[in-house]
Amino acid sequence: MAARHMRRFQQGAALLVFLILLVMATLTVLVNRLTAESMEALRREKTTTALAQARNALLGYAQTLRDRKPDQVYGYLPLPDLGSSRNQNLDPLCLDASGKALEGCDANFFTGLSFDAKGIGPTVIGRFPWRTLGTGPLRDGDGECLWLIVSSLHSRILRASPPPQPPPMNWDTLGQLDTVVANGSASLNSILASPHDQPVAIIYAPGPPLPGQDRSPSAADDVTECGGNYDARNYLDPVVASALGGITNYLGGPNAASGSTGDSDPANDPDVPKPMHIGGKIFASAGNFLPDVCTGTSCDLLANDRGIPITSDTLFGALRKNTGFRADINSLLDRIVGCLRDEIAAGATPGTGKIAGADNNACYGQNVPPIAYYPHWREMIFTAAPATVNGSSCAGAVLFAGQRGPAQVRVTPADKANPANYLEGGNLTAFVSGMHNFSGPPLLERIGNWQTAEQDIIRCIPASASLNTVTSPALNALGGQIVAYDPSTRTLTLGRLFSISRSQRAANFSRFFGCSWTPETHPLGSGLRSYFRFRILDRGEGFTFAIIDADRNGADVCGAAGGHLGYSGNNVLPPRIVEPKIGIEIDTARQVSRNDPAYIGGHFGIVYWGDSPDTDDNVHGVPVLTTAIRPPPQNPPAPLSPAQGTGIYKLDANLSQTPLNQDIHVRVELTRIASDSANHSSGWLLEVWLLKESSTTANQIAAMKDTTRPMAQLAPGFVAHLRDTPTLFDLQGGFCTSDADCAAGYSCSTTDQQCYAPALKNVRLGFTNAQSTRAHDQLITIKDFFTTWLP
Repeated sequence: MAARHMRRFQQGAALLVFLILLVMATLTVLVNRLTAESMEALRREKTTTALAQARNALLGYAQTLRDRKPDQVYGYLPLPDLGSSRNQNLDPLCLDASGKALEGCDANFFTGLSFDAKGIGPTVIGRFPWRTLGTGPLRDGDGECLWLIVSSLHSRILRASPPPQPPPMNWDTLGQLDTVVANGSASLNSILASPHDQPVAIIYAPGPPLPGQDRSPSAADDVTECGGNYDARNYLDPVVASALGGITNYLGGPNAASGSTGDSDPANDPDVPKPMHIGGKIFASAGNFLPDVCTGTSCDLLANDRGIPITSDTLFGALRKNTGFRADINSLLDRIVGCLRDEIAAGATPGTGKIAGADNNACYGQNVPPIAYYPHWREMIFTAAPATVNGSSCAGAVLFAGQRGPAQVRVTPADKANPANYLEGGNLTAFVSGMHNFSGPPLLERIGNWQTAEQDIIRCIPASASLNTVTSPALNALGGQIVAYDPSTRTLTLGRLFSISRSQRAANFSRFFGCSWTPETHPLGSGLRSYFRFRILDRGEGFTFAIIDADRNGADVCGAAGGHLGYSGNNVLPPRIVEPKIGIEIDTARQVSRNDPAYIGGHFGIVYWGDSPDTDDNVHGVPVLTTAIRPPPQNPPAPLSPAQGTGIYKLDANLSQTPLNQDIHVRVELTRIASDSANHSSGWLLEVWLLKESSTTANQIAAMKDTTRPMAQLAPGFVAHLRDTPTLFDLQGGFCTSDADCAAGYSCSTTDQQCYAPALKNVRLGFTNAQSTRAHDQLITIKDFFTTWLP
């Protein structure tokens, strides 16, 4: 019995062991299978994440390029990393302590770079420039660093000789790449619905090496981080070009890294976009190309590159979010409107159609801020005259076409000649019919609920010059005035332009004043940046650049003669300039009664308004500190010796006399820095730069002219000559229980039941001047006046 029990036990144990081994074997197979699938999923997830990071970094680069390189418009992308031996990038970021080039930087001018007759360089492929973009090495799921191909028209290439210029860079510029996929047929097929879908760049995850690819370390390049080499054929597939019907993911030239691809003018150029496959694994089976997986008996893996494309719509969709890009476009439109209104005021008749000005137009062309913009964006700009804009009668209209709508194509010259491919709805009908009754927002804004991508931007060209003149009525009897604006040259002249004896001048002292203002008002918003240049042809009293409250001052105001400089004082006719107001005084004659400093050659300074506005609005150092609860800002006092960064400075720090017959450049920035709702006030930063033109000041003057960016960004080492931080209190308007108790423009504060109106909510800008009984007859010209408004 014992033996039988032992045999049964042994048989049962053997069966149990067998079952255990069977389960373990099954589990091993399942676990191995699950692990392989999981690992593949993890690799794909890591690749997807890396590609997305790279795309975001490229878009971030595009959004900041012009901030770093003011001579280039937005839209360009960095070149790939072609290897430390070829990049020729002297950025300190790209060099070690000994000056040796480092990997991960974008190429600059590189060996073999050339440009065709149209100024178009090659399309370039190489590794993703992670050091330039600050991402660190980005790797796919197989541990390989990413690669990048950038379309020729979208690459930031240092051009050896600017002419000929390449095609324009705007949201219609075509990429030179095509994307193709395998779909089970005998060829790879494009997935693009329109030429406008052609990628401007593709970021690649190369995956593991395929037969024939050699990824051994480069002997000529720094590969400390990514390893391997820079021959595109060793990373991008297939190695044998004929394997995919001649389609490859690399180009020609050294390391298969650069080559000519189709440009943006297919009607006149035989090149076609370079086909690139981006879908991952491609198998060849029975003469067909299969995507991703193959279950047939003959499955040859030909390619495994995964790519993520960036299209023009993606690129400019990101740029539309950038305030700098929008500021550039809106500043271009501001400048065009100002130039055209003066041309019309001078007797010109604008045409109807696309804007006709040449690329080098002296008023709004490529050499005028925003630098380089006009040639790139002129094909979006239409003019029509006369016109009605948003219900107002105008001398003409400027129409800026937005991005393409669903049915719009802007590829061939015929496409671009058709207004229907640019304008929408009622604006298109009004333009084509000649009725010219347009409507739309005046500013390019972010894409959102209030503005679609294809929204037309509409500007009115007013039926007047961009500056008016306010004259002294009594001077007409003497034969002239001391202010004049010539719209044909866009020159404002301050000073006496007619003959008069000294005795007549002395007898008519109080009549010599004149002002000039922008006819339209503008919301001050967060502030402004203004530029102009002036030239003193003969000394006199001086002038001011003034920012005045437009809700309390019309375009017909002006101050008194003599030391008032047309800024302070009360003539009755015309009415005086009512506070709040801000003036930048350019003074060439010392007035002790106005606390002028004893700076030989003149001074310039900041003035606001005083306790006695008829007399002391431009007296330096007033008002004195008082017990007023809501005091005006104090006019800064003059230091005993010129001190940069105060409220008054010497007109020319390098001269002991007034600088005559020299261009002097002025930049004014007024920026809101604080709002105090409890005290109903706002704090501002006011900075002024003034610089005489010379060979050593060219870069600083170029920065002063570019009002699309703050000086702190354009010339960080150039400290403002004048600086002040005034507090402007809202204007008080009496007791109230609701807004109905307040005058127009005022609102009722529930905290203290007083009516308040913001100071300088809306402003107009201009220049004031006056003449005294001195022997000199002042003569000053002012040109290139332009302002960028901060929203």
